[in-house]
Amino acid sequence: MRIYRYADSDGQVRIAVAVEERPPVDLVASWMKQSSSQPPWLYSTKALIEAGQETLFAVKDAVTPAATESLSPSVSWLCPFDAIASLRDFLAFEDHVLRGATRRHAEVPPYWYEAPVYYKGNHRALLGPGDICERPSYTDSLDFELELALVIGCRGRDIARADAAEHVFGFTIFNDFSARDIQAREMSAWLGPAKGKDFANAFGPCIVTADEVGAEPDLAMICRVNGEEWGRARSSDMHWKWADIIAHVSRDEDVWAADVLGSGTPGGCCGLDIGRALQPGDVVELEIEKIGVLRNPIRFPTAR
Repeated sequence: MRIYRYADSDGQVRIAVAVEERPPVDLVASWMKQSSSQPPWLYSTKALIEAGQETLFAVKDAVTPAATESLSPSVSWLCPFDAIASLRDFLAFEDHVLRGATRRHAEVPPYWYEAPVYYKGNHRALLGPGDICERPSYTDSLDFELELALVIGCRGRDIARADAAEHVFGFTIFNDFSARDIQAREMSAWLGPAKGKDFANAFGPCIVTADEVGAEPDLAMICRVNGEEWGRARSSDMHWKWADIIAHVSRDEDVWAADVLGSGTPGGCCGLDIGRALQPGDVVELEIEKIGVLRNPIRFPTAR
């Protein structure tokens, strides 16, 4: 299934669900045709993720008969998450790491090959499809990163690699917006990133469930700016697989439903890797096979 959030013509926020290749339909309307109950997951994707696999089966049964009742084309698509439990962003693509080492005239740190490293992002700074990314006033170097994001489906601890797939709810597109100059300064002080990353995290246009793409998907990934392709890769190019990542994060630590894990960007799929910078009015488009396209316009602060 593909799970969306949208605002209708009255501004009400709703959830829509699509099965197979059919268009999305309203979840509440589909559910109320067969039940008078109104569980909280009818209105919250976070609650739907937390509700578990049996609820997903019930949702699929409810929306399948209504799959021809498509939504109005005038709806506004929103970030597929009304909230997430946490955000961890990894550095899983070796090509991006190698490019970084070349820029620094350094070797890849040995620990990168020992464990999948990550930072914890701002899980409240959420943007969705069409939302404007405002360049923070404190940076002169706004960038994007094309990433695949995994959504955890159920709580776990000390999860073995062989069992990791049981904890995968699904995937979405993640644009890890970055203030490169601030990120570099922060990390030169041996901590971070923080202000270099925490101002905006875009997700969308939907969450595709793992039964559609598998727990280790092989998906085409493309980034464009103003329609011009800047880079492409495949999600299967990750050096650290999702099973490695889940096993590492859950070691002596709980993971929770609605935790989000970012893959990091493939090499060449951000401005930094190819020596290009975003400009005012640019539109960033991130496309991942079977998920869709996430578009975000860029706006710079007005000069004072």
